[in-house]
Amino acid sequence: MGSFNIHGERVVDGDASVLTALTLYEAGSVTERTLGATEILHITDVLIGDEENADVQLVADSAAGGRYIVSTKIAAGGVFNHSFANPYICPKGVVPKFAGGSGQGARSMCVIQGFIREA
Repeated sequence: MGSFNIHGERVVDGDASVLTALTLYEAGSVTERTLGATEILHITDVLIGDEENADVQLVADSAAGGRYIVSTKIAAGGVFNHSFANPYICPKGVVPKFAGGSGQGARSMCVIQGFIREA
C-alpha cells in the first residue's frame, strides 16, 4: 500500500462563493496530482483565509451531497487554522471543494496538508 504526502490549495480573486475543487500537489512538486478512483485523501491540517467577512466551507463532495469538513465564519483579514487529531478521511476518489467570500475583488484561500493512500 503506497502513501504520498500531499497538499492541496485553492486561491480565488473575486467571487469565491461557488464550491470549487482544490488542486492537489505531491510534496515538493509543482505538478498537479490527480486523485485516482481507488485513492483516499486523508486531511491532517486546514488553513483558510479571507480578505472580507465571510462564511467559508470546505466540503467533501459526494453523489449524496456534500459533507462539511469545515464550515465557519472568518472576520475580514482573518485566518482559520485547524489540525485534526485524527485525519479527516475523504470518500474514495474525492477531492474536497472550497467556497469563500462573495465580494468582488476579495481574495479567499484554502490550503490543506495530508496524505493519499490506496483503498
